[in-house]
Amino acid sequence: MKKMKTTLAIAVALATGVGTSVFAQVKSDQITFALSGQQQVSVSTSPNVNNAGNFSASPKYYKTSAIKVTDQTIIDYIAFVEHGNAKFYGGKAKLVLVQGELSGFFDVTPDLGVSQADDVSGYLDSDFSSLDGDSNTTLANSEDSTEVALSQGRHLQFNPDNAALFPPGHMQPWGQIYIQYLDASGNLLCENVTYYFAIQVEECYDCFYLNSFISDATFTTKTGSQAGPPCCGVGSTLVGKGKDRYYMSLSFDNTINNPYLNPDSLDWSGVYGYGWFNASTIPGDGVFPDTITFSDVILSHIGKNEPYVARFTLNGIMTYTWTLNFLNKTDIAPDFLGTATYAVNGYGFIGLFCNLLTGTGTFAEKLVKVGDCCTGEDWADSLTGGWYGIGAEYEAFDNSNGYATLYEAGDYITPMNVSTSLTYHHNFNRGGYEIKDPAFTIAPAAWPTPAILGNPWFTAPLPY
Repeated sequence: MKKMKTTLAIAVALATGVGTSVFAQVKSDQITFALSGQQQVSVSTSPNVNNAGNFSASPKYYKTSAIKVTDQTIIDYIAFVEHGNAKFYGGKAKLVLVQGELSGFFDVTPDLGVSQADDVSGYLDSDFSSLDGDSNTTLANSEDSTEVALSQGRHLQFNPDNAALFPPGHMQPWGQIYIQYLDASGNLLCENVTYYFAIQVEECYDCFYLNSFISDATFTTKTGSQAGPPCCGVGSTLVGKGKDRYYMSLSFDNTINNPYLNPDSLDWSGVYGYGWFNASTIPGDGVFPDTITFSDVILSHIGKNEPYVARFTLNGIMTYTWTLNFLNKTDIAPDFLGTATYAVNGYGFIGLFCNLLTGTGTFAEKLVKVGDCCTGEDWADSLTGGWYGIGAEYEAFDNSNGYATLYEAGDYITPMNVSTSLTYHHNFNRGGYEIKDPAFTIAPAAWPTPAILGNPWFTAPLPY
């Protein structure tokens, strides 16, 4: 959304009182990780000395050691690339999901769905043009952004008997990932770091029509009371409680293998990833074989220590326990509030070591006063600006209005993988969807996203 248009929407809210929960309590969603794992630390010809001898001597002794990864170490990995200082954000920094929605019963409106990423000289920047006039995408203050969607008998199409009913399960999780921190004067600052991540949710199509999640949930219709003269009243509202579960993959990458961190990418954010200026003496970033200079001596010291190089992928079940109710009396609509746990296994390349990881992530939502958290008004932040649709799915060509998503082009009937999506949803088997051309199939997403079909995101080789 254009910043000018969004600022206008906030001014209207101030003048009319619409969406005044922006100035009361808002939902704050802190992301934490507690990961442990193993990495190789020795290949040796000696049972007592690590990394002794030569490879040609067929080393017979192998050792591993433990590794810990938390949200704080992830913040360090980002800070090193963003600011050249792993401790830039300070000890009180938090990883947060801004305007977050975690329930599968969450959906976006067509006006938000057709928001279009601006095309600047062939690059997708972080600004959007949109028909959606809301100041943000939260359910609590949405007049034209988001809504609660229940099962309606179709997977990707709208209900044929009621075209206003769109399917659930194609959007969660939603929002943007920020680092929230304090400057030297104690001022709250918010930096958008969404583009360090890639998130995918698996879909499966049965006759319950939830598409990507299963749920134990109960909804009720709450009828409002009279407000004002007898001819005026408060309409009915959907409230509820439940527990949703879905299978999710979350990747992190602070290197130039991430398209948002490589200036040769269509999706470059303006930030140079690890390895662009400071190319590793141990190159490859875990994916290119035999790029390391050969040394028969195991303990060669041919490289330098690089503890903040980090690429990893986590896979597991996200379990979100929630209530759906008004967060403030003045809100336009109820919103989901709860806690999600993410039990994961994964793999990575961290500090030049290949790693195997296991552990948990937590998305903990609570109500806080405005001014005490990042809220993402203007779809922007205090430093880098913009909104990043890392889950978007684009056509393979550029048109006069910028890159079009498959939903925007009419390939999807209802919103999915739209330009502002945080999460790429795909089928775990076929890799395609029921779209207007049955012969057209969609490749499953892999790093990087967004998936610009048929268009390699590199225009130059990696600088190794």
